Amino acid sequence: MKGRKTFTLIGLFVLAVLVLGQTTSTTVTIIHTANIYGNVLPFNYFTNTYEPKGLVQIYSYVAQLRQKSSDLLLVDTGNLLYGSPFGDYFVENDTIENPVVTLFNQIGYDVFVPGTFELTLENQKFEKTLKSLKAYVLASNLVNKFGFVKNYYVKVFRNGLKVATVGVVPPYVNLASADYINTIKSVIQRLKSEVQPDVIILATSGGITYDPVSGKQISIQSGLNIGDILIKEFGKDVDIFLFGNQTIVYTNMNKQNKVFSIPGSEGASVNQIDISLSRTGGNWKISKVAVQNVKLEKLKPVENVVNWAQQFETYVEKWLDTPIIRSNVTIGFNKYMAILEDTLVTEIVNKSIIEYTKSHTGIWNVFNPSFGGFIEGDVTRRDLYALVGRTTTVKTLQLTGKQVKEIIVKSLNMLSFKDGKVVFEKSLVSSPWIYDLFENFEYEVVINKKELRRIQFMGKVVNDDDVFVVSVPSVRTYGQNGIISGVVLREFEIPVQEILFSQVKKILPEGLLDTKEDNNRVSLVQLTYTVQPGDTLARIAYRLGIATSDEDLPWAIVELMTLNPIIKNPNLIRPGWEIVYYKKYLDLIPPLKELFEAR
Repeated sequence: MKGRKTFTLIGLFVLAVLVLGQTTSTTVTIIHTANIYGNVLPFNYFTNTYEPKGLVQIYSYVAQLRQKSSDLLLVDTGNLLYGSPFGDYFVENDTIENPVVTLFNQIGYDVFVPGTFELTLENQKFEKTLKSLKAYVLASNLVNKFGFVKNYYVKVFRNGLKVATVGVVPPYVNLASADYINTIKSVIQRLKSEVQPDVIILATSGGITYDPVSGKQISIQSGLNIGDILIKEFGKDVDIFLFGNQTIVYTNMNKQNKVFSIPGSEGASVNQIDISLSRTGGNWKISKVAVQNVKLEKLKPVENVVNWAQQFETYVEKWLDTPIIRSNVTIGFNKYMAILEDTLVTEIVNKSIIEYTKSHTGIWNVFNPSFGGFIEGDVTRRDLYALVGRTTTVKTLQLTGKQVKEIIVKSLNMLSFKDGKVVFEKSLVSSPWIYDLFENFEYEVVINKKELRRIQFMGKVVNDDDVFVVSVPSVRTYGQNGIISGVVLREFEIPVQEILFSQVKKILPEGLLDTKEDNNRVSLVQLTYTVQPGDTLARIAYRLGIATSDEDLPWAIVELMTLNPIIKNPNLIRPGWEIVYYKKYLDLIPPLKELFEAR
């Protein structure tokens, strides 16, 4: 298969016999990657900045390992081909060499388990692209669909050690069978009886809902998270569990020395599993296991590989500069201001996703902390990638009104109000997207009280038992401050940028950006005023800016009386009373638009 000689069962046995007794101990290293998203060069095309990640970094690290030992097994658990601007180009334009595939092959991967991104490719492209991989493509619940996809792969090392890897994909779209448990059972039984591997790895492009060691929930329950049932069913037979789909880093072992691995994303790091074995009585036994996440940020990439990969940038750069829409306005953007007031920048993406997923409402925040906004004129594909900021897919959740309110208040807990200015939690500096911003709800939050003051949907007050369909970035459904409440209704396993490209002209008439944000959310501060001699409620309303004209004075008086039950009669107020009122944070005097900080 693909230039490799497939060992027969007899060949495996003979090789094992030849080396029997020659070695008493050995160590095998497994390198696990996932969610590379077509990143090749150490460059972030979303933010247009250098970033040490991608297949070039992985190539360089593996090359170092091979200088020390040849006992390596390289496994990738899916979402390899696209998701970054670089990878997207070569999947869309598949008539030229795909450097993602070429470098993946050069690295020398042994196993590839297709991810949901690969499963969403149309069948002909799926088959053509994956057949070009030199790695064994494993998916036990896909073998009846494609002849080149296998159940398992056994690698026999020089000392006769046999490591078997079984692959399985989550039952996404119509390709993968949902009856994967029985299939894997039969595969493992066959392996144990006919091959007798010394180590068994179960590799899946699905994720996990619960921490395999602590049992704590770390993700929303999802049909893609088949890892939990795999651990339950095969915990006794399998030595190493490799997961995918989720972009978090997870490395752990239980008391039985079973290894669990999620390696992060984009090739910024790899998970390295070192297995030490000793041989007694002709059989290899695992004596020690170690697992670690290895960050590649300080690794110097191999120069000639970088030079080779850079030749493909010309195609990508030209493609990124293609105009998609036009803007009649210049729109600035600041990641902190976007949290404090509505902005068209987040609104464009959020409404595109809501339209695509047919949701009532949606959550979105810009994933590019350095995004500066749009200038008047052409808005290119590069600009829209920058607007999205990172690779993520989308889920639609069923959330109650109570759950929506809890999510809003949970985000508010990352803000505080000190000495007249908003202080942002330090985590928001590099990860502002963990603060959830809703579209299509009209709501007001009180920063210094950490309260949700009002929330409406289509002009009606949101009650706790109301039910909504909410679109949510998948990366927000696990990890830091993750949304793990609600029920997943549907999973859209395509990158958000694809949704934006397909929908932006639908939400912008004639593809022209000249609208303003709808200001559906407002950030308030609760303040107090001490009534002075000679004050009237009307005078106070004008003085505090609650009323700005005779037309809104009646409303302002009602507002003050509602907030302050001590006032029974607007004509009878006493000096010394403390009156509570609200102001928009950005309307405070003196202007405080730049007076916020992160701690």
